[in-house]
Amino acid sequence: MRKNGSRLISFKQYKFTDLFLFAVILFIFDLIAHFAPIAMEGAAYFIYTLTVPIVLLVMIRWGWPCVFFAVGDGIIQSLLNNTGVWQSYVSYSVGNCFMLLLLPAVKLIGKQRVTQTWYGSVLFMFCGWALQILGVSVTMWLTTVSTGGNFTGYLLSNMGFGLTGFMSLAAGIVIILIVRRLDGICEDQKHYLLRLDAERREMSRRDEFGDEPIEIDDELLAVLRRDHNQSGE
Repeated sequence: MRKNGSRLISFKQYKFTDLFLFAVILFIFDLIAHFAPIAMEGAAYFIYTLTVPIVLLVMIRWGWPCVFFAVGDGIIQSLLNNTGVWQSYVSYSVGNCFMLLLLPAVKLIGKQRVTQTWYGSVLFMFCGWALQILGVSVTMWLTTVSTGGNFTGYLLSNMGFGLTGFMSLAAGIVIILIVRRLDGICEDQKHYLLRLDAERREMSRRDEFGDEPIEIDDELLAVLRRDHNQSGE
């Protein structure tokens, strides 16, 4: 296939490049979410991450590879926070994977139908956010229950503020409402590439109008010859 009219690339190269770009975007925003509150006092309540929308977009585009984004982002956040405790790595890495519970629903409903309408896109985003909040809170509680961990406290904390709070939900909804209107972004990439190829073939198909010979009967031919002789042309 061709990418942006350049040299031919394989499907594997296209897939790797696409996943790599999304990983870079997610990593950059994780860095911003971590260092912005340090640089700007009080900015923590206005910072959000792209964990949920990126994982969900990769889920729509490629399916199960979104698990690497969920686990990897949990590890990155724990490293940046430098908590030094294993519970943090488990909580975010495993907790983020709760979003993968949407995969069966996406396959059942159909990837194209999930983001076909704006309200379907918002519901998809909200379910991903809610599952991530629930997953992180559950794993936090399970890894700290022996030391007095409180599930309700974790749940309310994760919902209200911080990296997984309402700011991330609001930002995620805005992002998915915007990108769903861009051609091919919220679309299974195999379907997208096949659709592009079909459209390209249709546009490049030779216009055959007028190529077929016109059959003229003897009577019409005689009339045409007579008119031609009378006009002297």
